[in-house]
Order: sequence, then C-alpha cells, then structure tokens
Amino acid sequence: MALPIDGIWFAAGVTFGLLLSSVVIPPRRTVSKVPDPSDGKIVYHTDTGCVHVEAMEVPCTSETDSFNLLASLKK
Repeated sequence: MALPIDGIWFAAGVTFGLLLSSVVIPPRRTVSKVPDPSDGKIVYHTDTGCVHVEAMEVPCTSETDSFNLLASLKK
C-alpha cells in the first residue's frame, strides 16, 4: 500500500535538505604548495609547467634588496 505524498511536504523536505547540505558541507579549497629547497629531487607541476628548486649559497652584500623590488625590476 503506497502512501500519498502531499506536494507541500515534499517541497518543504527538498528545501530543508538543500539548506542543510549547503550549511553542513564546507566548500572545497585548494592548497597550493610552495617549492622547498630541502626537497631537492621533487618536481612541482603547475598549470604553466614544472618547477624544480635547487638551493644555492650566495654571498651576502652590504646592501639588502627586498624581493618586491627585485620582482618589480623583472617586468
């Protein structure tokens, strides 16, 4: 014997289910990895290509340059 489903209760159930699932299920977030020189043999795959990081010791100078300044000069 099938029970008749009232239209208003069905709509209320669907609405409640959508509301509950949008509150309970968090959005997915992607975490980007930053290459680390200590992982010498790892190749990182990006959207535009592949990146391999190698640590290299450089001499210190008396003048310090910021990375923002160096990045703006490359443009």
